[in-house]
Amino acid sequence: MKKVLVATVVALSLGTGSAAFADTTATPSPKATAHQQYKASLEKWKADNQAAQSAFKAAMADYLAKAKANHAAREAANTAFKSAVNAARDAYKSAIAAATTAEAKTAADNARKSAIAAAIAARDAAIKAIAPLPTKPGKPTLAAKPAKPTA
Repeated sequence: MKKVLVATVVALSLGTGSAAFADTTATPSPKATAHQQYKASLEKWKADNQAAQSAFKAAMADYLAKAKANHAAREAANTAFKSAVNAARDAYKSAIAAATTAEAKTAADNARKSAIAAAIAARDAAIKAIAPLPTKPGKPTLAAKPAKPTA
């Protein structure tokens, strides 16, 4: 009798067991879904911030290149001005040393003044021809980091 009872229990447990496990599709838990959404928003945040930083670095490199070109052009104009003034001064000194009359000294002084005025005009024209600097790019405002899910 015991054998029949055991066989019946085994048969019933095997027969009804397949029906209990028929639906095996697993639904993700809300915590896992929230974590996946957080991961996705975190990746988007990183990409957006990296893009903003890259754009800032490119704009800053462009600005620095223009600033260096501007500085070089100003320096070239000032160097040309200094050499013109030095040439006028040297010509004046040699003319004064050779001058014996007041008219010759006045002519040398007038020549020096006109040479310096021409050098000033040339320097001012060269500086006006230099392209103005664009506004310096500001640092990007980074988006707030997404908050971790609590649940």
